[in-house]
This record gives sequence, structure tokens and C-alpha cells, in this order.
Amino acid sequence: MSSTFGSDGGSRSIINALELLEEVAATGPGVTASDLAHSLGLSRSTTYRLVNLLTAEEYLVRTPDLGGFALGHKIDRLIGVAAGSTAPEQVRAVLDETRAGLRFGLHLFGYLRPGTPRARITLLDIDPDYPLSDPARILHSHNESAVGRLLLAYETNPSTPATHAAQIGAFQPNFGCLALPLTASNGALRAALAVSAPEHRIANAEALLDVLRPTCDTISHLMDT
Repeated sequence: MSSTFGSDGGSRSIINALELLEEVAATGPGVTASDLAHSLGLSRSTTYRLVNLLTAEEYLVRTPDLGGFALGHKIDRLIGVAAGSTAPEQVRAVLDETRAGLRFGLHLFGYLRPGTPRARITLLDIDPDYPLSDPARILHSHNESAVGRLLLAYETNPSTPATHAAQIGAFQPNFGCLALPLTASNGALRAALAVSAPEHRIANAEALLDVLRPTCDTISHLMDT
């Protein structure tokens, strides 16, 4: 890799570059250099220098519209990335079984660094039959999406996690989303199971909650093993 890393504070520059790659992975394709500078607390000059270097070295690539960045080919080779779900096979099997009994989209989201200023939402397994209408907005607008509201509730009171969170009409008229937490054995918020459904099913959520709670328990157990 280019010696440019050595000119920006040595080991600190390497850490900045790794954190930048992590942020691109968490945010998803299309994140801009300005977004990265704001999220990571880096100066614009440092961020642009790192982004340009990582792009030149193929750790990042520009998105087709040239408006942002995504992980590049070298990252694919490093981690053996396959398109689609990043959830373990056993978790995907549980999700597929639950999806077979639903007429709505069922999605699995992850949380990075919950309870910190750099908390992020990630996509773990999105229902292929019911794609998200606006994934970027779900990831960034925490006060609008159900999975974002669940994260905000956890940050407000981590000792007493919310049992679920919901939104109605924020993304599509007459539709909403219900999100349930998946926690680690120590009670930390780890992920969210979210179902998108017509407004009346979200407003009267008990039936959906009864279906999804066992799935949440099973997936939480699998994530702990």
C-alpha cells in the first residue's frame, strides 16, 4: 500500500483508514466523503486524502452515479464477500421458516456500537421478496425507522430495553414497520427483527409480536453460540 499512510501520523493514519472502511461497510454503498468526515470526526482534508488513497488502491470504489463510495474489490478478496445476506446459515434458516408463514417482509438488522455517539444500523438479511423501499434512510434516519427508534430507546434507557418499536406511514402511506430487539446474554442490544406490514397490523401489533418473539429468542440464542 502507498506510503501516504506514513505521512499522516503513522499508526493513527492506519487506524483512521480502517475506521473509514468500517464506516463504509456499516453505512452501505453511496456514502459520501463528507458523510464519512462527519461520522468519524475527521477533518475534510484527512478524509478526502484517505478516500482518494483507498480508492486508488481498490479498497474503495465510486458508486455508478459517482455520488459516493462503496467497498472495493480488495475488500471482497480479503473477506470472501458474497452478495446478499451476511447472517450465518442457521440464522437464515430460522428467518426463512418464519417468512414462510408470513405475508409480509421480514428483515434482520444489526447494530454497531449501540449506546455510543458512533452507533450504526447495518443490514444483515433483507427479505428478497419484499425489498426495502429506502434502505439508506432506514440506516441514517434513526428517529423515523422502527429499527432506529429501537436503537434510540436503548440509548435512552439501556438497563430497561424496549420490547418493540414501530413506525406507521414514515416510508409508505398506509404501511408501517414493527421492530423487536435481539439482545446478547449480557442484555446488550445486538440486532433487530423487523416486519413491514399494512398499517392496521402494526397499530394492533399483538398478533405479529406473538409470531416474532419466538423467532427473536431462537436467533438471539444462535448468535450467542
